[in-house]
Amino acid sequence: MNSFHYHRANSLSEAAQRLSANDQARLLAGGMTLIPSLKHRLLAVSELIDVARLPDLQEIRVDTAAVWVGAAVRHHQVASHAELARAQPALAELAGLIGDPQVRSRGTLGGSIANNDPAADYPAAV
Repeated sequence: MNSFHYHRANSLSEAAQRLSANDQARLLAGGMTLIPSLKHRLLAVSELIDVARLPDLQEIRVDTAAVWVGAAVRHHQVASHAELARAQPALAELAGLIGDPQVRSRGTLGGSIANNDPAADYPAAV
């Protein structure tokens, strides 16, 4: 793995500024694809911007018109959220079937969509 700078963002705007200022920067939340890619030198970055703890990205909201799931919400959270399961049962069920328990506990909705793996479930579902 090549060396890089690690930065934990304190806000979405800070993360966006750092990301736009550095084309070799990448966002980190779950890291299920990103970290192995770095370890195997398939990807080189100059900075990792950790957004995993940003409250705006960890939120699940359900109302009568829409469902919002933050990019840093983990698969197990999607699968076990009762209100979401009532509003979008297929999405909750899908999340409960992704990978294995370790993947569901670390992997994020946003990471799965950003990875855009043709074998992944979320890109087709959303």
